[in-house]
Amino acid sequence: MRRYGADALRAFWHSLYARIALVYLASLLVLSVTAAWIAVSQFDQLGREFQQRMQIDLADNLAQVMRAPLADGPASAAAAEAARLILSINPSLSLYVLDHQGRVVGDYGRPGCTRPSPVDTQPLDRLLGAEPMLPVFAVAPCSRQASVFSVAQVEYGHQATPGYLFVVLDAGRRMSMFAMLRTSSITRTLLIAGGLALLLSGILGLLLFAVLTRRFTRLTHAVQRFAEGHSGQRITPIRNDEIGRLGRAFNDMAATIEIQLNALRENDRQRRELVANLSHDFRTPLTSLQGYAERLQGGDTLTSAARRAHLDAILANAARLTQLAEQLSTLARLDAHERPLNEEPFSLAELAYDIAGKFQPQAEAAQVRLEIRRMSTQTLVRADLALIDRLLTNLIDNALQATPPGGLVWLDAVATGDRVQVCVGDTGAGLAEEEIGLVTQRFYRTRAGRERGEGSGLGLSIVEDICNRHGTRLQIDSRPGAGARMMFDLPSS
Repeated sequence: MRRYGADALRAFWHSLYARIALVYLASLLVLSVTAAWIAVSQFDQLGREFQQRMQIDLADNLAQVMRAPLADGPASAAAAEAARLILSINPSLSLYVLDHQGRVVGDYGRPGCTRPSPVDTQPLDRLLGAEPMLPVFAVAPCSRQASVFSVAQVEYGHQATPGYLFVVLDAGRRMSMFAMLRTSSITRTLLIAGGLALLLSGILGLLLFAVLTRRFTRLTHAVQRFAEGHSGQRITPIRNDEIGRLGRAFNDMAATIEIQLNALRENDRQRRELVANLSHDFRTPLTSLQGYAERLQGGDTLTSAARRAHLDAILANAARLTQLAEQLSTLARLDAHERPLNEEPFSLAELAYDIAGKFQPQAEAAQVRLEIRRMSTQTLVRADLALIDRLLTNLIDNALQATPPGGLVWLDAVATGDRVQVCVGDTGAGLAEEEIGLVTQRFYRTRAGRERGEGSGLGLSIVEDICNRHGTRLQIDSRPGAGARMMFDLPSS
């Protein structure tokens, strides 16, 4: 149980959700700390600006009070007494009289600073300007920290020496953000509200990432199940976003792979069927050949007519084996695409008459009339001559086998525009409607062919492959008892 929990925890930390959540929370924390630091510093600046803005005229008012005592000199008892009264009313102030170079000539601050440092007069002059940009900071004589201040121009001594009355507003320390955090309910409320907003943002972000990664998780599970062999695994895209499009792409990929797997299974089935059919198709004529040969070998008592009949049977079976071997060779070349199409212009009529002459003895033996119709010697087509020869040979051979004595087999070609429509027809038994879509499958034999014990089931399959390689389609028009018409077209030349 502990091991399962450890594995689950390890899987969680390595998940996409955990990584996104960790990056999000870390980024949110860094941004929140940065924003809080900026807010605190700006609030502190705002407090100091507000203090300086509210007391910017304080030095002018105090200069009116200090004018008469300063006439006796900044170190006089009258000036010290006036400063003491002012500081007793507002003890948060620090009061200095500076010469025009910023040196301290009158120090009325707290005791303990024996050697006050000079004050930079540039901030003083900037605050005395027409429209100063607040807050303006200056370093007090007995301090290392810049503070807001108020300043006024004064004259001191019997010679009315010009200088500055420099008032340091030390209350800024108590108006800082940290002091306000301890003493201001408004500031504390703002900080609590900011913390709650940060917490709510974190929770909502985690929930949002959980919703987004859940769709990725579903997609991952679908891919894993597909990899485990469930080829029918699909997902249902909900929205048309990137994840939805990814889901549809997975469905398309899965469908393509499933089709390919089915094609592989079908190819494997056809391979097993091929082996079985070839075993049968070769065994039957070979057995017959062996039987007739054995009879001839020990048949001294056979008559010359019987010998001739046995030899004819042997030749017929040998021809059947030769035809089957040729069909297999043609089929193998078509499947493997051993050579590209050798397209060339040739006379379709000359090819048709050559094939008809080759089949004329077979037609006469079967008492079937073989005709060439509407075939002009001027009709030229562009195609692979050897493959078209094999195509027409298979069609006419099938037609002669399917046509009873007294029937008709014909071949015609009609030019229509830039194509030539070729048709091989017969008046044979025809095909049932359900067989029309099956006769071009390899090793499929029609019901009539099985009854006659003829055919290998490869002839029309080879025809369709040759048509496909030439970019055309084999069309079959047939009805039971009404014969059949096999049609295709070729480009004219």
